Amino acid sequence: MQILKKEMKQKRINKKDLAKKIGVSSTTIKNWIDGVCSPGFINMDALESLGFSETACLQPSKEVEV
Repeated sequence: MQILKKEMKQKRINKKDLAKKIGVSSTTIKNWIDGVCSPGFINMDALESLGFSETACLQPSKEVEV
């Protein structure tokens, strides 16, 4: 499971709601989770302000052991 996805699950927030909170599309969130792209600095700040870890922001597609 990816770090960002894991933290979203812990916070009980889905792609659509997270996207709305930080002003991006749910497709953008999916792309971050899938490792297609990474959030820019403004989006990393927005994620961190919502309580997401720096690791989830910098390495959204990195695999972690559960």
